[in-house]
Amino acid sequence: MPATDAATVDYFDRHCHEYGRNRIRGVAKILRPLVEPGARLVDVGAGTGGNLARLSKALGITDITALDASAESLSRVRERLPDARTERVSILEPSQVASLQGRFDIVLMAAVLHHLVGPTRAASREFAREGLRRAASLARPGGLVVILEPVFTPRGPVARGLAPSSALFWIKRAVTTVTSERVPVLGYWNNIGAPVVSFYSHPEVSSMVISAGLQPIFREVRDQSLGWGDALIERGDATYVARAR
Repeated sequence: MPATDAATVDYFDRHCHEYGRNRIRGVAKILRPLVEPGARLVDVGAGTGGNLARLSKALGITDITALDASAESLSRVRERLPDARTERVSILEPSQVASLQGRFDIVLMAAVLHHLVGPTRAASREFAREGLRRAASLARPGGLVVILEPVFTPRGPVARGLAPSSALFWIKRAVTTVTSERVPVLGYWNNIGAPVVSFYSHPEVSSMVISAGLQPIFREVRDQSLGWGDALIERGDATYVARAR
């Protein structure tokens, strides 16, 4: 299994995004009655540490670790959370995560699966499955794994035939051969440029959770309008909480 796509890592080294507070909305409320004193929390694909900072504060957790493939993002984490442990790893590299297996009570993986891209959609889908399996392996038996992921589910047979998520993947693949920057389409987040992403539907991500050997205990999808795209595809922010077996 190769390391995380080099172009994606390069993009996030140059563009350290700060995700909004709604990325972990409601997660702390779900986890609070399940968290024991002295819990250990790891954020897989921590970015600049915003989600890790907010969740650890809300749950009163001080033993925190940030994992990311971007060195620049981890530098921002250390500025924000001086007491956090940081490790530059790809969740797709077994040798890099082996020493961390079974060490954590809570594993957070927020907006990561669609960034685990390969040369094709099929390869990307397997990378996402493998990435989630390896993230789950970081949890102790009975530990909690939290997955936050945008999901895109086609509406009706016409949209399914058009396969919008696959089309976006290949369009981005083509555009990034010309430029390494975003190419916005009706807004910053709606774009056909870098980074290449491989989005999945709610059923697909649910299947990944099961295939990772996790036992789901909470699942929610909050609809988010795409505006002009609502007729073709249903967009949602999905939250999954599961126990490691």
